[in-house]
Amino acid sequence: MTMSIRTPAWSRSIKLQVWARGKDFALIRVLEGGPRETGMMTLKREKQLWTWLPQAGRVMKLPSGMMGDSWMGSDFTNDDLVRGDSFVDDFQAAITGVEKTGGRDAWRVVLRPRPSAVVVWDRIEVLIDRANCLPVLEDFFDEDGTLARRMAFSDFRQIGWRLFPFKMTVVPAEQGRETSIAYSEIQFDVDIPADTFSLQRLRQGR
Repeated sequence: MTMSIRTPAWSRSIKLQVWARGKDFALIRVLEGGPRETGMMTLKREKQLWTWLPQAGRVMKLPSGMMGDSWMGSDFTNDDLVRGDSFVDDFQAAITGVEKTGGRDAWRVVLRPRPSAVVVWDRIEVLIDRANCLPVLEDFFDEDGTLARRMAFSDFRQIGWRLFPFKMTVVPAEQGRETSIAYSEIQFDVDIPADTFSLQRLRQGR
Protein backbone atom coordinates (compact mmCIF):
# COMPACT_ATOMS: atom_id res chain seq x y z
CA MET A 1 0.00 0.00 0.00
CA THR A 2 0.98 3.65 -0.38
CA MET A 3 0.27 6.23 2.32
CA SER A 4 0.13 9.79 0.99
CA ILE A 5 0.30 12.70 3.44
CA ARG A 6 -0.56 16.28 2.50
CA THR A 7 -0.15 19.32 4.77
CA PRO A 8 -0.10 23.07 4.04
CA ALA A 9 3.73 23.01 4.21
CA TRP A 10 4.71 19.70 2.58
CA SER A 11 3.52 16.44 1.08
CA ARG A 12 5.06 12.99 0.68
CA SER A 13 4.30 9.34 0.02
CA ILE A 14 5.43 6.24 1.91
CA LYS A 15 5.23 2.69 0.55
CA LEU A 16 4.27 0.06 3.12
CA GLN A 17 3.89 -3.69 3.37
CA VAL A 18 1.56 -5.11 6.03
CA TRP A 19 0.94 -8.58 7.46
CA ALA A 20 -2.05 -9.09 9.76
CA ARG A 21 -3.68 -11.92 11.65
CA GLY A 22 -7.18 -11.16 12.88
CA LYS A 23 -7.64 -7.97 14.88
CA ASP A 24 -4.82 -8.40 17.38
CA PHE A 25 -1.62 -8.91 15.39
CA ALA A 26 -0.07 -6.78 12.63
CA LEU A 27 3.38 -5.96 11.31
CA ILE A 28 3.95 -2.87 9.17
CA ARG A 29 7.21 -2.37 7.27
CA VAL A 30 8.26 0.84 5.51
CA LEU A 31 9.54 -0.19 2.06
CA GLU A 32 10.19 3.32 0.74
CA GLY A 33 10.16 6.58 2.68
CA GLY A 34 12.54 9.19 3.96
CA PRO A 35 16.11 8.28 5.01
CA ARG A 36 15.06 7.86 8.64
CA GLU A 37 11.91 5.86 7.85
CA THR A 38 12.90 3.27 5.25
CA GLY A 39 13.21 -0.08 7.00
CA MET A 40 11.22 0.99 10.07
CA MET A 41 8.67 -1.51 11.34
CA THR A 42 5.70 -1.24 13.68
CA LEU A 43 4.48 -4.35 15.49
CA LYS A 44 1.01 -4.54 17.00
CA ARG A 45 0.33 -7.25 19.56
CA GLU A 46 -3.17 -6.82 20.96
CA LYS A 47 -3.17 -3.41 22.73
CA GLN A 48 0.59 -2.79 22.60
CA LEU A 49 2.86 -1.30 19.95
CA TRP A 50 6.59 -1.66 19.34
CA THR A 51 8.72 0.10 16.73
CA TRP A 52 11.97 -1.10 15.12
CA LEU A 53 14.35 1.81 14.50
CA PRO A 54 16.93 0.63 11.93
CA GLN A 55 19.26 3.62 12.35
CA ALA A 56 19.49 3.02 16.09
CA GLY A 57 19.37 -0.76 15.72
CA ARG A 58 16.88 -1.15 18.56
CA VAL A 59 13.23 -1.79 19.41
CA MET A 60 11.18 0.81 21.29
CA LYS A 61 7.90 0.06 23.03
CA LEU A 62 5.46 2.94 22.70
CA PRO A 63 4.28 4.15 26.13
CA SER A 64 0.61 4.93 26.72
CA GLY A 65 1.39 8.65 26.65
CA MET A 66 2.38 8.41 22.99
CA MET A 67 -0.73 6.59 21.77
CA GLY A 68 -2.36 9.85 20.71
CA ASP A 69 0.70 10.93 18.70
CA SER A 70 0.79 10.92 14.92
CA TRP A 71 1.90 7.68 13.25
CA MET A 72 4.66 8.34 10.68
CA GLY A 73 3.66 12.02 10.48
CA SER A 74 0.22 11.10 9.13
CA ASP A 75 -3.30 11.91 10.34
CA PHE A 76 -3.54 8.40 11.80
CA THR A 77 -2.52 8.04 15.43
CA ASN A 78 -0.79 5.18 17.21
CA ASP A 79 -4.10 4.63 18.98
CA ASP A 80 -5.80 4.11 15.60
CA LEU A 81 -3.55 1.12 15.02
CA VAL A 82 -4.39 -0.38 18.39
CA ARG A 83 -8.09 0.41 18.53
CA GLY A 84 -8.97 0.18 14.86
CA ASP A 85 -11.51 -2.60 15.47
CA SER A 86 -12.86 -1.65 18.90
CA PHE A 87 -16.25 -0.27 17.79
CA VAL A 88 -18.09 -3.36 19.04
CA ASP A 89 -16.32 -3.41 22.41
CA ASP A 90 -16.20 0.31 23.18
CA PHE A 91 -19.39 1.75 21.67
CA GLN A 92 -23.15 1.31 21.69
CA ALA A 93 -24.75 1.69 18.26
CA ALA A 94 -28.11 3.03 17.13
CA ILE A 95 -29.48 3.47 13.59
CA THR A 96 -30.86 7.01 13.32
CA GLY A 97 -32.07 7.01 9.72
CA VAL A 98 -31.51 6.23 6.06
CA GLU A 99 -30.03 8.69 3.55
CA LYS A 100 -28.54 8.83 0.09
CA THR A 101 -24.79 8.79 -0.51
CA GLY A 102 -23.33 8.47 -3.98
CA GLY A 103 -26.79 7.58 -5.27
CA ARG A 104 -27.10 4.64 -2.86
CA ASP A 105 -29.13 4.14 0.30
CA ALA A 106 -27.11 4.13 3.51
CA TRP A 107 -27.89 3.71 7.18
CA ARG A 108 -26.67 6.45 9.49
CA VAL A 109 -25.40 4.75 12.64
CA VAL A 110 -24.45 6.73 15.74
CA LEU A 111 -21.87 5.15 18.06
CA ARG A 112 -21.63 6.43 21.63
CA PRO A 113 -18.99 5.27 24.14
CA ARG A 114 -19.94 2.66 26.68
CA PRO A 115 -19.58 3.89 30.29
CA SER A 116 -16.51 1.71 30.85
CA ALA A 117 -14.78 2.60 27.56
CA VAL A 118 -11.61 4.69 27.54
CA VAL A 119 -12.03 6.64 24.28
CA VAL A 120 -11.46 10.22 23.19
CA TRP A 121 -14.61 10.62 21.08
CA ASP A 122 -17.98 12.00 22.17
CA ARG A 123 -19.55 9.99 19.35
CA ILE A 124 -18.84 8.53 15.91
CA GLU A 125 -21.36 8.74 13.09
CA VAL A 126 -21.08 6.14 10.34
CA LEU A 127 -22.76 5.83 6.95
CA ILE A 128 -23.14 2.16 5.99
CA ASP A 129 -24.16 1.09 2.49
CA ARG A 130 -27.39 -0.88 2.84
CA ALA A 131 -26.60 -3.06 -0.18
CA ASN A 132 -23.32 -4.50 1.13
CA CYS A 133 -23.18 -3.41 4.82
CA LEU A 134 -19.78 -1.74 4.32
CA PRO A 135 -18.86 1.66 5.80
CA VAL A 136 -18.68 4.56 3.37
CA LEU A 137 -18.02 7.46 5.75
CA GLU A 138 -17.06 7.85 9.41
CA ASP A 139 -17.28 11.19 11.25
CA PHE A 140 -15.48 11.53 14.60
CA PHE A 141 -16.71 14.15 17.10
CA ASP A 142 -14.60 15.38 20.02
CA GLU A 143 -15.71 15.87 23.62
CA ASP A 144 -17.22 19.26 22.72
CA GLY A 145 -19.36 17.66 20.01
CA THR A 146 -17.29 19.27 17.22
CA LEU A 147 -16.38 17.33 14.09
CA ALA A 148 -12.69 16.48 14.56
CA ARG A 149 -12.02 14.33 11.50
CA ARG A 150 -13.66 12.40 8.68
CA MET A 151 -12.67 9.02 7.25
CA ALA A 152 -13.94 8.07 3.79
CA PHE A 153 -13.78 4.68 2.05
CA SER A 154 -13.76 4.36 -1.75
CA ASP A 155 -12.58 2.33 -4.75
CA PHE A 156 -14.43 -0.83 -3.70
CA ARG A 157 -13.24 -3.95 -5.51
CA GLN A 158 -14.19 -7.59 -5.43
CA ILE A 159 -11.46 -9.84 -3.93
CA GLY A 160 -12.79 -13.39 -4.07
CA TRP A 161 -16.07 -13.33 -2.17
CA ARG A 162 -15.14 -10.07 -0.40
CA LEU A 163 -15.89 -6.49 -1.42
CA PHE A 164 -13.04 -4.35 -0.14
CA PRO A 165 -12.26 -0.58 -0.19
CA PHE A 166 -8.89 -0.06 -1.89
CA LYS A 167 -8.68 3.56 -0.72
CA MET A 168 -9.14 5.14 2.70
CA THR A 169 -8.85 8.90 3.25
CA VAL A 170 -8.66 10.78 6.56
CA VAL A 171 -9.35 14.52 6.64
CA PRO A 172 -8.84 16.18 10.06
CA ALA A 173 -10.43 19.44 11.12
CA GLU A 174 -7.12 21.24 10.56
CA GLN A 175 -7.32 22.98 7.20
CA GLY A 176 -5.13 21.72 4.38
CA ARG A 177 -4.29 18.31 5.89
CA GLU A 178 -5.18 14.94 4.42
CA THR A 179 -3.85 11.38 4.62
CA SER A 180 -4.86 8.62 2.22
CA ILE A 181 -3.97 4.95 2.04
CA ALA A 182 -4.26 3.22 -1.33
CA TYR A 183 -3.80 -0.54 -1.63
CA SER A 184 -1.92 -1.82 -4.67
CA GLU A 185 -2.33 -5.51 -3.79
CA ILE A 186 -4.05 -7.48 -1.06
CA GLN A 187 -4.41 -11.18 -0.27
CA PHE A 188 -6.73 -12.78 2.26
CA ASP A 189 -6.59 -16.15 4.03
CA VAL A 190 -2.81 -16.39 3.68
CA ASP A 191 -0.84 -18.74 5.92
CA ILE A 192 1.46 -16.39 7.88
CA PRO A 193 4.11 -17.92 10.21
CA ALA A 194 3.31 -17.20 13.86
CA ASP A 195 6.78 -15.76 14.56
CA THR A 196 6.09 -12.97 12.04
CA PHE A 197 4.52 -11.10 14.96
CA SER A 198 7.21 -11.88 17.52
CA LEU A 199 9.50 -9.40 19.24
CA GLN A 200 12.45 -11.61 18.31
CA ARG A 201 11.74 -11.14 14.60
CA LEU A 202 11.24 -7.43 15.13
CA ARG A 203 14.60 -7.10 16.89
CA GLN A 204 16.22 -8.82 13.93
CA GLY A 205 14.80 -6.10 11.69
CA ARG A 206 13.13 -8.55 9.30
